Amino acid sequence: MADPGPAPALGSVRELVVAPLRGGAPVVDGASLTVGRGEVLGIAGRSGSGKTTTALTLLGHVRPGLVRRGGEVRVEGTDPFTRTGARELRGRVVSFLGQDPAAALNPRHRLGAQIAESVRLRCPGIGRAGAAAETARLLASVSLPADRDFLRRLPAQVSGGQARRVALAVALAGGPGLLVLDEPTAGLDSVVADSVRELLAEVVQRCAVVLVSHDTRLVGALADRTLVMRGGKVVADGAPAAVLAASPPRPPAVPAPVRAAPLLTAEGVSAAHGRSPVLHDVSFELGAGECLALVGPSGSGKSTLARVVTGLHPSAAGTLTLAGSPLAPRVGRRTPAQRRAVQLVAQDSVGALNPRETVGAALGRALRLRGVRGPEASAQTSTLLDRVHLPAAMRERRPGELSGGERQRVNLARVLAAGPEVLVCDEVTSALDPEIGAAVVDLVDELRRDAGLGVLLVTHDLGVVARSADRVLVLDDGRVAEEGPLTRVPAAPRQ
Repeated sequence: MADPGPAPALGSVRELVVAPLRGGAPVVDGASLTVGRGEVLGIAGRSGSGKTTTALTLLGHVRPGLVRRGGEVRVEGTDPFTRTGARELRGRVVSFLGQDPAAALNPRHRLGAQIAESVRLRCPGIGRAGAAAETARLLASVSLPADRDFLRRLPAQVSGGQARRVALAVALAGGPGLLVLDEPTAGLDSVVADSVRELLAEVVQRCAVVLVSHDTRLVGALADRTLVMRGGKVVADGAPAAVLAASPPRPPAVPAPVRAAPLLTAEGVSAAHGRSPVLHDVSFELGAGECLALVGPSGSGKSTLARVVTGLHPSAAGTLTLAGSPLAPRVGRRTPAQRRAVQLVAQDSVGALNPRETVGAALGRALRLRGVRGPEASAQTSTLLDRVHLPAAMRERRPGELSGGERQRVNLARVLAAGPEVLVCDEVTSALDPEIGAAVVDLVDELRRDAGLGVLLVTHDLGVVARSADRVLVLDDGRVAEEGPLTRVPAAPRQ
């Protein structure tokens, strides 16, 4: 009997070319991949290497501002870029889970209703009772309760880790044969990230997975095979241990600044979301050229404190001072100089940038706040892009044409254009691969050393803390649980 040969791939991409709609260098340039039934394929590489863009073509999708110029994509032999193919494949055969659960869940619809709706759309004829039973089964499969109280919650009423599990349940509705996961552990603290890794280890037993991730621990544990992309091309394909790049070396430590009068002071700061207290009597000092790391579990109040410092969330009590002068609780009541002096680099680089504005226009607008215009603004735009490791040609692109890592670096450049004295960095490396994340952290270190910037570094990544921080402030349930020098708190924490 003749050998039937290898089974056809469940999904394949051949010689894919994706480029900006308005012209320019390809984002993906001749990339190819295959994923077999039951296989877990990891895709690794630096931010902007084309990982997510390549994976999304398996759903027949490219981001706004990009266009497929060439190549062939097939899932179960069907072209997902055709109208018929997309209708047959999306959700039923191939499903997607991105790194932002907020984008996958409707903020106005209850969790149970969203999962049940996905079940009914992908399983025609299942009926109300069948959809309810399948909703309960899906919730159990992602280790969530299926009681009436949980089913009636809105997305804003669950934690970030729970929202990610609900989004995964939605993606698994209908039993797809192929699941595309984009950075499933990005932005999570270590405890929640570990629980998501454990959950995904169970999920990959049920279907084929294309796993796009900077989390080398996750890729190494789950992937059968890993591709590495660079500059839009596949440069390696093999066993994860053989192809994953080593973590970047730690640079020489920035000398701790000599403590003088504090640049920024918070005394007895409290804040709430509606009627729910979030921060309780938080106090700290930040000196010029110093990096204070703010750490704690998800929901401890880290990001709220960052927004209070920048005037984007009003405090309920307490005082803030900058160089001895009071800071108003709301940014609109601060002086123009104070608004420029305290700048937030937000975790959500998508929301921080105007989708209709080019990178050059965004940086130029920030420079005009300092009175920089004309040829000088153009020259400084190129300098700012270079400082965050982006080419000058990037000024012509819009946010939708950039990768997540590129958007975050543009966000950092826009903040630097204002000429700040205090930089509040809220999980700035969570969407970046280790190499680019390290480069951004090193850049911040360079700025605080050369320009005397004070840096409040909000992060769940203890590697980033060890790399940059002089002191550590630990928040737990909105309260200061511990504060001390880097040499003591991570090595011998009291909490």
